[in-house]
Formats: sequence, structure tokens, C-alpha cells
Amino acid sequence: MADANMAWAELPEECVAGILHHLLCLPDHSMFSGVCTRWRTIAMRHLPPMQPWLFMPSTNATSFFCVACERTHQGPCLPDNARGARFCGAHLEGWVAAAEIPHDDRSVPGNRAPALLNLCTGERVLLPRSLRNNNPDTTFINHIQAVILSYTPCQAHPYYAAAIVSGKPNIMFWRPGMSDWVPQMLKWDSGFKMWQKQLSKDPIEDANYIFFGPLGGGFYVLNNKEDLLVYAPKANDRHGELTMSSVNKYQLRRNPRPTMPEPGEVLARYLVESRGHLLMVVRFVSTEKATVAFDVFKLELKPPSWKKLTLDTLADQTIFLGRGCSFAVEMRKSSQCPPNIYFLDDSVSFSGAGSSTSQAQQVQGPFPCGDTGRCCEQGIVRCPPREPPSDSSPWTWFYLPPYVAFLEWFKTQAIKQLEQVLSKFLRISNVNLIGNCCAKMKHDSAVLI
Repeated sequence: MADANMAWAELPEECVAGILHHLLCLPDHSMFSGVCTRWRTIAMRHLPPMQPWLFMPSTNATSFFCVACERTHQGPCLPDNARGARFCGAHLEGWVAAAEIPHDDRSVPGNRAPALLNLCTGERVLLPRSLRNNNPDTTFINHIQAVILSYTPCQAHPYYAAAIVSGKPNIMFWRPGMSDWVPQMLKWDSGFKMWQKQLSKDPIEDANYIFFGPLGGGFYVLNNKEDLLVYAPKANDRHGELTMSSVNKYQLRRNPRPTMPEPGEVLARYLVESRGHLLMVVRFVSTEKATVAFDVFKLELKPPSWKKLTLDTLADQTIFLGRGCSFAVEMRKSSQCPPNIYFLDDSVSFSGAGSSTSQAQQVQGPFPCGDTGRCCEQGIVRCPPREPPSDSSPWTWFYLPPYVAFLEWFKTQAIKQLEQVLSKFLRISNVNLIGNCCAKMKHDSAVLI
């Protein structure tokens, strides 16, 4: 037996690596790496692509679906005060944005406020519930549609947040230390007309932060006319303000112009950074409002335009679409992964940021989840779960922490589960032991009588 175990441990690294290339699911990969020290060392040299999980929150229970193995996993538990929250953003290393959770500060209107939550570490960053303009007045935020971060919250790196909201302004900004959100201002004392010029006059479709974007670093905002606005934030610590170092607008058109009719009605447009390029993914639905096709465009600078790409140009990439949190994952080239685009149900998407749509109309539940799936060379494949609809929040993605941190978290969860099983087993054993003792006492008493 010992010789057999030793033979498995001494498999050539090429064989072990070949097995690992088929283990794209992180829990499977981590369990494989726990077989022995040598396998763990090889596994660390052949890490799987960090594909996000599908985050399916609800009031009663929360589950996570892995697109790599197409199984549901037990993921992090939501904090008690976040149960039933509407989630409006997903960010790297386990961070998500919640539109409203109970606030410790009783002075907050309704005692509820948006927050950033790390589901793996339990960290929390409270966000303001009010917007301060340059009058200066403060107004209560009606409805947050999506929260976008420049960087994950940590002390080592400064970060900014942008939020797409209903009403005017349709986008606002914040950085740690500020008590209110602020609109996009080049100078804080600029007039009302100057401030209005910085707004997107058309409904916002999506936003993303790009460090080294083709048009410079900053928040890239896409409207329904497929134009881009780029907001580059600049902190002004003198008054605890946040202003923009630049605001640039780019009118873009598709190049070449489409000669064939589009495959359906445009439901949504998404911004994705991929291999140093900025992509716009356009989603089409049928008359029955089911997703039927996607078009992918790359931003060209000379002249500024959207150039259509074929799906095969995205080989060895998997794109996960979500408002404010779309992400492209590099797959293993040796495995020749076909291009895939995963999408979530946006049938109740918050269309028209900046419009006068009421909050009651926008947050009406339950949130449907039937129009989810994957777009590939074979067409639209309905692979992720499609039921049941959530009673509290749209489904979103959950971006896992880095692999080493994931291993530590996974080990902790496994130990907790083992402790629960052992505790349950011991309770049952004690109950059986007590029951046997009681039965013996009754028997002895009967004998004595």
C-alpha cells in the first residue's frame, strides 16, 4: 500500500499538470493540491484561471454556482444585516456592493446606507447616503444602480468609487474620508451651467474604471448612443473634496456601419477591458425578450470609432458581463479554450440612468433570472441556473480572492464543516449513550422490583 501511494506521489510533473489543466474549478484544484506536498508544489505552478462564481443572493439562503464545473458550492455566508439586501456591484478579491444595509449611525435617514462588503474577510466600508452639490446643498440619493471601484478597498492603495444613480446627476463620485457623494466637478466653485456640461445627457448604459485605458486612466462611462465620457478623479485634501482633473467626451460610431439589420432589439451595452483594449459588448433580445445574440466592438482611436470583432478573435478568453463589473478572464492557451460570453438576466435592468423612473418601479421584485446563459460558437447555451427568482436582489458575479488566499479560506471553511459534522456526531452519540443508560436503569429497576 505504501509503495502504491509513493508511486502516485512520484508521477511525472507533466502528468500531474495534465490532470490539473482539466480542473478549472477552484475547490477541485485546491483539493487536488492537498494530496501531498509535491502535488501542492506542482499545483502552485499551474494555477487555474480565476473565473468568478455566480452569486445568487436571497432573503432565506444564498448560493454560489461555479461555471467551470457547473455545480453549486457553499460559499461565504452573508452578514446578518446584509440578508435581503440588493447588491449593485461586484469587485475583485471578494468585495461586493450593497445598495442598503442597516447603518450604525442613527442620524442616517432611514438608518440604512449603501456599503462595500468583503464576504470572505468580513470587512465593511460604509458609503454615504447623501449627495452634496456645489451650492452647497445635500440631497438624499434616490436609487443606486451600480457601484464601480477604481481599486479594491485597502490601506495600501488609494481608491475612488463611482455610482450610477437615478435622477440628476446620473453619476456621482466618492473617496474614503468623504461624508457625501459629489458630482463630477472640474472646479468646486464652478457654476451650475459648467457642472451641467460634465453630465451625460443621454442614459448611461455602463461604466468601468481603467488604469491604463486607450483614452487615459479614469472612469469610462458609456451611454446609449455608444459615446464615451472619461472622468479622471483628483483628490483635493484641502477641503476634503473630490474633483476631476479632466472630463473628456468622445462621440463614437460603429466602423464600418452595419449593412445588415441587427439580430434584435438592443437590451444592454457593456464595457470590458481585455488585453489592453476596450471592448463594447452589445446584447440583443428577441420580441419575447430572450437574449439571442451578442456583438463585440473594439475601440479604435484613429478615427475614434467602434470596430466590430468576430467571436474567434476572443479565443482563449471568457467574458463575464455585469453592469459596472464586467470582466475578461484569460484561459489556458494550451487547452485551446473557445471564446465564451457569460451573461445574467437584465430584463429588469435599470435603463435610463438620469430619467425620472421611480424607485418603486425599478426595485419591484422578485428579480427574474431566466435569461441567463453563455454565448459561444454554437450560439446561446442556457447553462447556469435559471430558477428560482431572487426576492431581494439581481444575481451578480462573485470575484474570488487570489489563489493563496482562497486556499486559506477554503481550508477554514472545510475545518468549520468538519467541526459541525463532528459536533453533530458527538451529540447523537451522547444522546444514544444517555438513552442506553436510561434503558439499563429501567431494566435494573424492574429486576430489583
